[in-house]
Amino acid sequence: MKKYFASGLSCFMCLTFWLSSCNYSNEYQTINANNKFSLSIPQWMKEEKGLKEGADFQYANRFRNVYAIGEAMNKTDLKRTNSEIIYNNLNILRKAMTNPIVTDSVDITDGNAKGTRVEIYGKMKGENIYFSEVLFEGSKNIYHISIWTRSENRKLRFKEDINKIITSFKEI
Repeated sequence: MKKYFASGLSCFMCLTFWLSSCNYSNEYQTINANNKFSLSIPQWMKEEKGLKEGADFQYANRFRNVYAIGEAMNKTDLKRTNSEIIYNNLNILRKAMTNPIVTDSVDITDGNAKGTRVEIYGKMKGENIYFSEVLFEGSKNIYHISIWTRSENRKLRFKEDINKIITSFKEI
């Protein structure tokens, strides 16, 4: 009897520990991206180098399949308009997807910058994927923010977090 009790107790403790480790804080932290811009992200996202070479901001949670990058592009170095930049970014994603669907672009104003947001989703390597692409025009730079996740369910589950990240943008 003691053997079963001890075995059951240890299983219960392991299950409790496992379930408690799956909980994440609802708090956000503001990240300064190389003194160019800042974004606020949920505490469950951590820095993840290697998402995009040279990006100033790279954060993810691989367990939740939520990824975000941000980069600043010097206005004087750009030879393209904002529309061309968005079009080129979307074309790169379109080529990597099967049956991509692009939403209409939406103008947004957050803090000290105006921007354009567009969403694209489709299949990539046989898996559904959803991207939210944003281009902000600041006084110093053009800022590209890309947030993505897998599946429609995750898109809906993390919609509020994705929106909060985007609307937290501030040029430094």
